[in-house]
Amino acid sequence: MSWWRDILRQCVFMCFFIIPIPIGAYTIHNGSSAVVALISYNVLYFCIPLLYLGFDEARFGRQQRFICRRSYVIMWIVAAVTLLVFSLEIEDIWKNSSFWEWPTLARDIVFIIFMYVEVSMTMLGAFILTQLRYMDTAVTGGVHEK
Repeated sequence: MSWWRDILRQCVFMCFFIIPIPIGAYTIHNGSSAVVALISYNVLYFCIPLLYLGFDEARFGRQQRFICRRSYVIMWIVAAVTLLVFSLEIEDIWKNSSFWEWPTLARDIVFIIFMYVEVSMTMLGAFILTQLRYMDTAVTGGVHEK
């Protein structure tokens, strides 16, 4: 299997642990549910892949390449800052969007897709960053730090 397909497949499994709690918190629909969902998502989105990358089984592609934890943290920060800047720029448009008039189930599906894409893009970016950093040692058996 190619490295990118392997990463996307592993992200599906990680999202089974990342997504249900924030979606459940959001569907409560009280005043603080969105804040609880956002905080729980970000904590899980940071911790679960970071912990997974510490296992020896966290290898991708035919060549069994790894993702460095440091690269993941860097990409997670880049994704968080990018999303924050984007959110601040379109805040008024987003608040007045017809998206909020959609049925709850449709909004939940959009949020689930967005969360999967965000986790996947962060992992793909971390993989590429790791490969650039460890070009000569990224294959199993090479000296590397997790």
